[in-house]
Amino acid sequence: MNRFLIAFLSLTSASPLAVLIAEEEKGRPEGIDLAQGREFWSFQPLKTPDPPQVKNHSWGRTPIDRFILADLERSNLRPNPEASRLTLLRRAMFGLWGLPPEPSEIEAYLSDESPEAYEKLIDRLLDGPHYGERWARHWLDLARFAESNGYAFDKDRGDAYHFRDFVIKALNEDMPYDRFVRLQIAGDQIEPESYMAQAATGFLAAGPFTSQQTQKERERSRYEQLDDIVHTMGTSMLGLTIGCARCHDHKYDPLPISDYYRLVSCFSETGFQNHAHDPNPSKTKAEKKKFDTAHQKLVASRTKFEQEILPSRLADWLASREEPGDPETLSPWSHIGPFGASDFKKAYHEAFAPEQEIDLAKSYEDRKWVARPEWKDGVIHNTLKGDNSANYLFRTIEVASARSLPVSFGRDDAIKVWLNGESVLAKETQGGVAKDQDKLTLKLKAGSNQLLVKIINGGGGSGFYFNSSPEVPGNISTILALEPEARNDKQTEEVLKWYAPRDPDWSKLNNAVDEHAKKAPKPALINIYAARKGGATYNFGADTRKVYFLERGESNSKQELATPAFLRVLQAESITEEHWLKNPENRPPRVALAHWMTDEKMGAGHLLARVIVNRLWQHHLGLGIVRTPSDFGSQGAPPTHPALLDYLARELIRTGWRLKPLHRMIMMSAVYRQQGNSNQLAMKVDPENKLWWRRGATRLEAEVIRDSLLSVSGTLDKRMFDKGSVDQRHARRSIYLTVKRSNLIPILQLFDAPDAMQGIGKRVATTVPPQALAMMNSPYVRELAEKFALRIRPDDSVSIPDVIQKAYSYALSRPPTTIEEQQMGTFIQGQAESYGTTPEAMKMAVADFCQTLICLNEFIFVD
Repeated sequence: MNRFLIAFLSLTSASPLAVLIAEEEKGRPEGIDLAQGREFWSFQPLKTPDPPQVKNHSWGRTPIDRFILADLERSNLRPNPEASRLTLLRRAMFGLWGLPPEPSEIEAYLSDESPEAYEKLIDRLLDGPHYGERWARHWLDLARFAESNGYAFDKDRGDAYHFRDFVIKALNEDMPYDRFVRLQIAGDQIEPESYMAQAATGFLAAGPFTSQQTQKERERSRYEQLDDIVHTMGTSMLGLTIGCARCHDHKYDPLPISDYYRLVSCFSETGFQNHAHDPNPSKTKAEKKKFDTAHQKLVASRTKFEQEILPSRLADWLASREEPGDPETLSPWSHIGPFGASDFKKAYHEAFAPEQEIDLAKSYEDRKWVARPEWKDGVIHNTLKGDNSANYLFRTIEVASARSLPVSFGRDDAIKVWLNGESVLAKETQGGVAKDQDKLTLKLKAGSNQLLVKIINGGGGSGFYFNSSPEVPGNISTILALEPEARNDKQTEEVLKWYAPRDPDWSKLNNAVDEHAKKAPKPALINIYAARKGGATYNFGADTRKVYFLERGESNSKQELATPAFLRVLQAESITEEHWLKNPENRPPRVALAHWMTDEKMGAGHLLARVIVNRLWQHHLGLGIVRTPSDFGSQGAPPTHPALLDYLARELIRTGWRLKPLHRMIMMSAVYRQQGNSNQLAMKVDPENKLWWRRGATRLEAEVIRDSLLSVSGTLDKRMFDKGSVDQRHARRSIYLTVKRSNLIPILQLFDAPDAMQGIGKRVATTVPPQALAMMNSPYVRELAEKFALRIRPDDSVSIPDVIQKAYSYALSRPPTTIEEQQMGTFIQGQAESYGTTPEAMKMAVADFCQTLICLNEFIFVD
């Protein structure tokens, strides 16, 4: 049953759903025979077939060809001859890069007459960066990748693009396919420090997500979310419609409902959200190690002072604090400010005029010093103003002889203090003012001492506090009343901790520690929207991170708790899930699932390999060996060449699960290099081309059509990665256009781009009038046609025959025939005459010609 139909019915009422499922279950055999299920061709272990013997030994170029030719010979058919060099160049360029060849590339390729010219072309394309961009599109279709939630509110996922970038990079690096799969299932747990691994789990998070939920709907929506994950994983990686076992045992394949819920249970603790990630953890570790070494030295100096000197300083202070001293004389405060800056940090670090000199008679623009006798000590003053600004306070302190003076400050937000021009306090912090936030002891010289205070405000109100007679807290007074020998270690430590800020030397050491701490290396964290254990999801209480068996797939009909396990039909008969969950160590369920998925001997790896090699064949040859690429079950099509499918899967595994060698093998084969011409006998015997007697023409995908328009017009921006745009006029490749589910790109939708609501293994290719109408009438297409015209005819010095030659080379990768050249020359001349005698007439006529050329079927099809 279609899982979206189930979701829709469950939103309306339970009874229609129950009736529908009950009807569907009529006649279904009870129970599933897994042993019999394992006999089905796709669930069997990979065979090791040898390429068959053939009569025609001159045709084949790779072992692939013998598998094809053997069946052709049994049907008394011959393969088509090899296509022309130009056809193969265009076919390979679009196949691996999704871009038309430039005239310079055509010339270079045709001028290389060595037997290895084609092989070198394939190697160059596989090594180029555009390969990953081209083939990432195929995987993103399967992954239902989008950058918004979908549904009514369609909230943006601004950092979801990292998954797209991961796919491109992984393909360009030729990441082994088994690792590629494992990272998408559990990369965050397998390689927690790797950017690629973190971004890879965007595969799980890419599905639609409705945020318009009532409390009662959340649990059902959570199961819908988990079903989306399992369904997408099943169709994309295993070619199985696992989601069909949600309400009952699968009607056609050996997938019990119990296996479905135990598989879903592997994702019970998985949620999706933005996660801050350090893209370069090794650099951060190295910088932190260097910082920690320097910081430890400062901390050690402070600790040594605390252990060796501070106790005697405290004793001296206690002995002298009762002795009468010369009273200090504090002048009233003077104030100037605010001095504004562009941000809080700049306001803190910038040395404004009062820091350069203190002259109470001077003015600075519209600011001048103002006496504030009303600002009494020991009181909080919330009277300062100015966002991202600094206010300065100044006073003098007169003493008859040099001595110390304990003081305390409060600040909103940050503070700097200078005594006689020397910094004694600096704290870059934010928060409201309070009493005694910063305590220190000033070392006064005999006579007049200048105290300058800078209060830095980030925003809103601001204020300060000052007191030259800090109160001794009650708990400290109690301890100080005891004789020193009567204090225990804890009390002694408590007094030392209280006294330390009053000691100038300790304050310097402590300030050095604090200032250095501000320089601690901070990684340039990036946000990645992906899956994580404990990530955000629908919250509905204690069962949020649990999965239960559901009767008929209904979340309000929970049965017992489901524990993690895998599809038993895809594991060796004598093996249980413990083989992956416990071996070699206890693994998190998703990690165990990832290893089961890629285990070709005991787990699902043999099917995983079959499915991906079939997808490669499908995209290179137009159709897969299995023509239902996302359904390898009993309702899917059987393979046309089962031995070839297993041979390719074996080759994939033999070469370390790397895809590029397989691309190379397929593209070097004679079957790939055939012409697309038809013949009467072959059409009669094999009208569907199941024997691969020709390589048929295929229409380019929507993204490739748009990229080709940009390429021939000379406007293609080849910058890679990072955020994209929802504007179809953006000049980057289409893979970088933002996929917003409620605002899909018009020109891509016109040529059948998917809506990203569910994974797509094989796009439809419609031929409808709006496509032709848009190519002829779209302002966007016309704009590109005009740029194409300017590219091939920048000025009047370029002759019309040269214009036609260049245009055909750019757009169709071939020269025009004599008839075409004559017809197009006549067309251009006629269009120019129709526009009159204005200087723009020929320019418009050439643009018409260019638009005509890109409207040809040949432009959007590849032979």
